[in-house]
Amino acid sequence: MIKCKTKIYRAEWQSPSNLAIVKYWGKKEIQKPLNPSISFSLKNAVTTTRVTASHSKKAGFTFLLDGNKKDTFNAKIGNLLQLASASLPFIATHHLTIESSNTFPHSSGIASSASSMSALALCLEEIQQKVYNKVDYKLDMQSVSELARMGSGSAARSLYGGWTIWGKTPLINESSDNYAIELKDIHPNFMQIANAILIIEPESKKVSSSQGHALMNNHPFGEARIKQANDNTQQLLEVLKTGDWNQFFDIAEHEALSLHALMMSSNPGYTLLHANSLKVIEEVRKAFLDLQLPVGFSMDAGPNVHLLYPKYEEKNILPWIEERIRPLCYEQKIIFDQLGSGPKKAVKIEH
Repeated sequence: MIKCKTKIYRAEWQSPSNLAIVKYWGKKEIQKPLNPSISFSLKNAVTTTRVTASHSKKAGFTFLLDGNKKDTFNAKIGNLLQLASASLPFIATHHLTIESSNTFPHSSGIASSASSMSALALCLEEIQQKVYNKVDYKLDMQSVSELARMGSGSAARSLYGGWTIWGKTPLINESSDNYAIELKDIHPNFMQIANAILIIEPESKKVSSSQGHALMNNHPFGEARIKQANDNTQQLLEVLKTGDWNQFFDIAEHEALSLHALMMSSNPGYTLLHANSLKVIEEVRKAFLDLQLPVGFSMDAGPNVHLLYPKYEEKNILPWIEERIRPLCYEQKIIFDQLGSGPKKAVKIEH
């Protein structure tokens, strides 16, 4: 008797991290935000994920990061697969091998969950189509964004290039808590935004973003934060159209410092800032006020700092970075990045 060969399906995607200028902090229901957030996708800070699905009576998954098993992420991945199985029934009948690698340190506050969960969502959606012989069907990025959100809220914003908004706001009719949408009519200035990611501390955060979001429940400044974020969303949408760098820096820095203030004022309070994070902020303020350099900063939920500046001013800013900023970084490590074009599918992969 000849045994039929088990059919194997594969998909591979590269998806970017994104940097939120207006931050998402605090959530409801299944990874839905308490306030809208606005971000831009990066070019060089990316996760590449390859999923291999083989039919199996014992469904489940194996996760590898840089070729090594990483049980740390199993709960988060398992939760996404459970939620996704309703719309992607192949998950219940296949064993998945998930292989990922990042171009930047994971779990250190550079939104690795955004790039990794969006890349995984893209792979799952593609395999679903292959299982049901829809290989020529174009992926619906809105649906993938909603799926990615279930794994990590910020992942909803990594499905597009350029600028994105996630979270319902009366300012944009198409906006939604379920998925992110692209922002149009962005001033050319902000299509040339550069982002130097300063690695202040590469180790995993002591308090995860999930734990931080949970501490927004009953936060003493919760309602004020929601109003602040909505106000900053309105202001940033206007600035993205006018191209005013000074106003942009004001909003970005205000949001970054507010995010860390929320952590410190939660119960229990905590901080993810490093002494050199504060030194960098001081140097940025001096450069902007004393040297008249068009540079500002942002931070995610971690110690690393994102320098923001016009790409076309790089020749004036890079010498300052080398002299004043690089010595403050862990092993002088900086990832030079800029606005990216969104996820990329593997050129050719067998299936």
